[in-house]
Amino acid sequence: MKPGYILTIILASVLILSFAIVQLNKEVLQKEPTYPSYLSIREVDVKPIEVTSARINVNVTAYLDHTGGRTRDAVMLIRAINSETRLLENQVSTPIPETNSQVTKTLSVSTNINVERNGGYELNILLFDNGSILDSGKVNILGLNALTPMSKRSGVGLNNIDFIVGGVSSGKASIRSDIYLENKGPDVSDNLTMIVKAREATSNLIADKKDTQTGTITNESTVVRSVGLEVPEGYNYMVVVELWRGETIINTWERPVQLAPTKTMPKESVEKKTNIEVSKFVREGGVPQGISPSEAQSPAQPTTPGFEIFAAISALLVMFILRRRS
Repeated sequence: MKPGYILTIILASVLILSFAIVQLNKEVLQKEPTYPSYLSIREVDVKPIEVTSARINVNVTAYLDHTGGRTRDAVMLIRAINSETRLLENQVSTPIPETNSQVTKTLSVSTNINVERNGGYELNILLFDNGSILDSGKVNILGLNALTPMSKRSGVGLNNIDFIVGGVSSGKASIRSDIYLENKGPDVSDNLTMIVKAREATSNLIADKKDTQTGTITNESTVVRSVGLEVPEGYNYMVVVELWRGETIINTWERPVQLAPTKTMPKESVEKKTNIEVSKFVREGGVPQGISPSEAQSPAQPTTPGFEIFAAISALLVMFILRRRS
């Protein structure tokens, strides 16, 4: 074979091989330039999505500004630090959507974090890209225990309680409690169980307890539910109203009833018991009873001390003189 043919074959092979390399991978011949990416926190929204008696699930939505090149394995990390103990309560991470836009773009990244309801927290937010921290920020959440658990939400609140003495018999006072319930919720309330207790103020003993149903209450309306209690007269009581949904207490209220009130004397600054006739407050057919004669009489004035002793000594002296004369 002539040398010219051999040279022609070699040149053709080189050209074909070069063309194949260009078609298979253009980056081998020309590498695409890369630009660093930048992420920064623009704004953060925090809202509760699930509240229980012990814990609360919080949604954190961060709005991130992205500029520069493509993000690689970008992650948002949220750490919940207890505001009092400064201990780490919980932490979660979520991926940041990958983007290669070289113009400023706002991304929305959302995740949930679960913390204890009784406490306040500092939410530290960290933005990672390719293992490096690009930006950080923090949000404080306080007063979580003021949020009502979902199991105890009813919309029904106590507006007022009126107490009426219906009668007194054999040392027992019949008290009617007119309970004003108001539905402040947007919907019709459930039919709840209401338990009313009369607790003696000093000993905390339950003198009487009754239960009834609230019935359904339309929104933005008030109803009155009456419950009768029978308690010993002459004591002070705390009337407790409990709302139950099944086996769960939704709410509790207390109001005092004083059948033996006390008053503070201005000079002595001590409490002295005052007599109160419960029968004077009898209504609805009860016949008020008057004050007994023994109570109406003024107390006897005490005699001046010491005269009885002088009288006794004088009598002894007289007897001694008479004996001497006899």
